[in-house]
Amino acid sequence: MNHIVNIIRRHWMPLLLLNGVILAGTLYAVIYTKTNVAPVWKASAKLNLPQSTSRLDTNLGTLGQLQNSALGFTRELNPLQIQMTILTSDTVMERALAVDPEKSLYARLSDYKLAFSATPQEQSTIINLQVKASSPEIAQKRLSNLINIYQLRLNELRHQDTNVRKQFSQTDLDDAQAQLAKAQAQLANFQQSTGLTEVTEQTRALIAQQRELRTTYTNVLSQAQANQAQAQAASQRLGINAQQAMNSLRLGENREYQAIRQKLSDAETALAEARSRYTDESPQVQSLLSQREELMQIMNQQIAIAAPGASANQIDPTLGGNGTRDSRIEMIAELIRAQNNASGLQQQASQIASGINRVNAELNHITQNRSQLINLQRQYEIAEGVYKSILGQVEQTKTNPFSVYPNVQTLDAPAIDPKPEEPSKRAIALGGILAGLFGSISLIFFLETRNPMLRPKDLEQVEFPVLGRISRLKRADIERNLSGEVAIELQRLASAVLMLEHQRLLITSPTSGEGKTTVTLGLALALVNFGFRVLIVDGDLRQAELSRRLGQLQKQPKNGQQTPVSVCLGLDLLPAPNLSKAKIPEYFARGKFQQNLDQVQAEGAYDYVLVDSPPIGLASETNLMSSVVRNVLFVVRAGQSDRYAVMDGFEQLTQHHAQIMGLVVNYVEPKDVGYRYGRQRELMETEA
Repeated sequence: MNHIVNIIRRHWMPLLLLNGVILAGTLYAVIYTKTNVAPVWKASAKLNLPQSTSRLDTNLGTLGQLQNSALGFTRELNPLQIQMTILTSDTVMERALAVDPEKSLYARLSDYKLAFSATPQEQSTIINLQVKASSPEIAQKRLSNLINIYQLRLNELRHQDTNVRKQFSQTDLDDAQAQLAKAQAQLANFQQSTGLTEVTEQTRALIAQQRELRTTYTNVLSQAQANQAQAQAASQRLGINAQQAMNSLRLGENREYQAIRQKLSDAETALAEARSRYTDESPQVQSLLSQREELMQIMNQQIAIAAPGASANQIDPTLGGNGTRDSRIEMIAELIRAQNNASGLQQQASQIASGINRVNAELNHITQNRSQLINLQRQYEIAEGVYKSILGQVEQTKTNPFSVYPNVQTLDAPAIDPKPEEPSKRAIALGGILAGLFGSISLIFFLETRNPMLRPKDLEQVEFPVLGRISRLKRADIERNLSGEVAIELQRLASAVLMLEHQRLLITSPTSGEGKTTVTLGLALALVNFGFRVLIVDGDLRQAELSRRLGQLQKQPKNGQQTPVSVCLGLDLLPAPNLSKAKIPEYFARGKFQQNLDQVQAEGAYDYVLVDSPPIGLASETNLMSSVVRNVLFVVRAGQSDRYAVMDGFEQLTQHHAQIMGLVVNYVEPKDVGYRYGRQRELMETEA
């Protein structure tokens, strides 16, 4: 709590300024609203958005069923929000503003919108409307105009949606119809070129035909083989083949051939009788030989005529003749008949095989073109489904114009609130209080972010002892009673200083207002109380606060030397010399300060020399003094010192090799009594 109080105390000036401005604004608002702000009249109405029941149900053929329900209420989509967006749109508001009786009072459309309020009623389809105006008549008229313009706007949106859907769907419908006609033409051309219509039925019929042809082929082929075997058996019995039998049978049925053969047989018989009687050279034998030779030539001519192209070994000339029935003729007829049957059956089997090959070719043709036919049929079905879907949507658009923008009903007509709304002074005051509170908190956070206050835990990062904690001292009491009793905190600090090895002590602080000069004077008085002779040096040549507080004015040094002035018994003051600001750094840098201090300390035989230096964060002289006075006492003020300034002061002194003997925490709460040597944890306990 003390930490918060210290922060507020630290920033009291900007906080006071901020709260003063807020207080003035609040008072002005109360006075202005009381005299100049007219009462506000409210008009309210209720609109109902009935649940739509439109539904599209279209059969798309093989693609399935298209079911499209109307727009409904879901967690993701609330039609009430859509209607409120239309209701408060710029288009509706501009039209309402154009006919508003007080349109000249609104320079911007956004200001006019603030007069309207539209909120959905929970768990229902009702929209609550509210409007504000300077009079009840204007409020009622303004709300009525808004509802009428809103209904007109809905009709416009419905017509626009219908026209756009028609145009858009008509284009899609034409495209879908063209695609359907194209797919149908491609399918028809392919079926016409390939002869494929119903692939399954055609395949089933061809397979049945193939099975029947194969059965017939097997039966015919077996019969042909049986006849061929019968012909071979007859040929083996006759000793001739079918061609020889045919040629021999033709000769046997040739009468001229048989007559010549009979003559040749008679000539052979006569030749045999003549040879039995005569020799071969006899005229009778020679005549018969000539006759036989002539008959044989004639017979060969008849053979050539009856069986052209047949050689002598392919003809049996003994078949038939002699006027008797030759038994071989029946066998030859059977051979020829069996051979002919076998040949006929072989030809029939060949024709059946050709039919089987044709059926196989047709099956292969179907197999090769089946995938393309199925693909074309699928394309046709898809095109037909798309066409039906778009056609259904077009029909829905024609029959249901309220599918997107439903009919909004006026549930409650515009009604005026009998009691006008007036500015609440209590609300204004509460707003001012909250503005001051939150503004102060924000300002404190902003200021603390830019320049935070030193906190006890910040000193935990350094390793310097806390030599003293001093409550708030009244410097006027110290200056008026220099020889009086010294506060116990200063006596404890003096006892800690007694342990220093060197008698010189530089007292500094990070910034002004830390109580550095007061601590210097109080510490000097405490050492004087202990019986020591002390010299206090005013090292702040720019402000010379110590000299002024002790009634000494800055003087020009005589012969370059400063002379100490007695303050009280045992305590002398070396006032700050009166130098121009440009000469001050030179005074310390060239060693004049050190020479003067050494001479005064030697002449005065002082036990302790306390140097009141300027704040290390505001002047560079402190760093130069630290080379003359190594021991440094660092003064910080509880609840006021800046964190960055303290840490920067430590860093500067460390860089100049100064020996920071310890810290003095000034302005500690008086209730903290007792003193313990320690480090930063003691400071934390003090400020907690």
